[in-house]
Amino acid sequence: MSALTASRCSTLLFVGVFVFVSADQKIIITAEPGQDVTLTCRAPNNNITGVEWSRADLTDEHVLLYRDGKFDLDNQHQSFKNRSDLQDRQMKDGDVSLILKHVTINDAGPYVCGVFIEGTQSSDLISIIKLRVVDPPEQKLITAEPGQDVTLTCRAPNNITGVEWSRADLGDEHVLLYRDGKFDLDNQHQSFKNRSDLQDRQMKDGDVSLILKHVTINDAGTYECGVYVVERNSLKILSSIYLHVVPPDQKIITAEPGQDVTLPCRAPNKKIRGVIWSRTDKPPFVVLYQDGRFVIDDQHPTFKNRVDLQDRQMKDGDVSLILKNVAINDTGTYMCRVLMERTGSLKLISIVYLSVPAGQTGGHTEDGGKKDGEQKNITAESGQNATLTCRAPNNKIRVVKWSRADLTDEHVFMYQDKPDSANQHPSFKNRTDLQDRQMKDGNVSLILKNVTINDTGTYMCRVFMNKTKSWSNISIIHLHVVPPDKKNITAEPEEQVKGPVIKSTKLNVPAGHTDNKDEGTENGSFRLIVGLSVSAVLLLVVALVINLICRKYEKGFSTIKQQERMKRKKAIERSGKYSKLNSEPDC
Repeated sequence: MSALTASRCSTLLFVGVFVFVSADQKIIITAEPGQDVTLTCRAPNNNITGVEWSRADLTDEHVLLYRDGKFDLDNQHQSFKNRSDLQDRQMKDGDVSLILKHVTINDAGPYVCGVFIEGTQSSDLISIIKLRVVDPPEQKLITAEPGQDVTLTCRAPNNITGVEWSRADLGDEHVLLYRDGKFDLDNQHQSFKNRSDLQDRQMKDGDVSLILKHVTINDAGTYECGVYVVERNSLKILSSIYLHVVPPDQKIITAEPGQDVTLPCRAPNKKIRGVIWSRTDKPPFVVLYQDGRFVIDDQHPTFKNRVDLQDRQMKDGDVSLILKNVAINDTGTYMCRVLMERTGSLKLISIVYLSVPAGQTGGHTEDGGKKDGEQKNITAESGQNATLTCRAPNNKIRVVKWSRADLTDEHVFMYQDKPDSANQHPSFKNRTDLQDRQMKDGNVSLILKNVTINDTGTYMCRVFMNKTKSWSNISIIHLHVVPPDKKNITAEPEEQVKGPVIKSTKLNVPAGHTDNKDEGTENGSFRLIVGLSVSAVLLLVVALVINLICRKYEKGFSTIKQQERMKRKKAIERSGKYSKLNSEPDC
């Protein structure tokens, strides 16, 4: 028996004893398909010459074997090749943790970590880790506005002893924990105190839905619902819900380079201590005005000496921003927040999207060389179908929304697994669709059928990305709908009009000058003389052309006749000579 086989036998024997003696020490790690996981394992000392990760169902092959500074690839199971590695090949401080990349459901099972100690030929068992690879719970999307109360629904099986609502970004604190008939307030995140409750504290029929009161933009995120059941003491995740808190309606303003623009913002009352305008991509702020003065120390350098408030007194809550001499780089989303005297907190009032295109000309779509966020122009005629192009940077799109600022709370078109017609503006019902509902390659272009002049306006394309869990503005398109082309044709009274009429043709027939008969007679005689003169000239030209053609024909015909006469003369002469020779006597 080889040393490797012996070590495997001893390992398996040791595993059996280990599981029997201390099964509660087994570690469970849960992952989703496609993720990279780290199975942690730390040996008690530094005299390690190798490590072996194995799984009982792989028989003689291993997951990973690293010994004397190199990997044993010959006996590695095929499914783990090029997918497994050590977290630290130096194995410093006894760290022999395994990294397993792009896990699949087939990777689920118990993994055994054993190490080789210097001076021994067998491996010592360090830990057993059970890897669970499960499909992620289907995530729901709930949208709310600031100030509303929302219910995050969750229903569990029977025999529940408790429920825990959590959010990954809160660390060790939870949103709500209810167990054994009471709430755990000690470890609840501060922002959810006195704002969260269960829909039914009795949890009848497994209802463990969460009520969240007075939501704010900061409440946006992914919430997980987990329950504790009687049979076991561990937490079971049941559902995942993404809460999207929609900010105030976004306004769209378009300006040309060099112009001064005003970004409007009006707070609900006059008790304003300060205002801050910001852009996420240019921190920390565009302008900060507080206690009657501007704070310029941390202002983004591109806005220095170019911004001001429309009214520094902020009368009637007017905190609109004046941005001078705008450039293409000023294109972006601006947020207006005010500092209220009573609460001492910042409140988001409005969001304004400023578009400063490189140049706008009429005609068809101007896609070439433009960056996302710049306005495109499309011109269409009434009755045509128009395609408003929009392409997201990747295909991990959950929702696409086409909107127009003048439609207030209603949208042009919204698609989430299927078209959302509930909040669609009536004028767009049964006239809109996506160019590709599969949204391949990020294509979320909108088809607008049978356009009318009322469809003229600025359309915004936004997508909700799975990766960032946020809305992203992709493109802005101005659609200009014009009536069909008109052609003007002018004719005199009683004059015959000829020629095709294309689309819409306007015929203008002047009334004529009937008040002065002599003038009409003179005009008529003049037109008659001019008409006869022109006709005579045309007839003369035609006669000359015909005469030239006839002369040319006669000349050619006489030439042919002369050639034929010459041929007949030569033939007669030849026949005469032949007769003369035949009549002479023989010598």
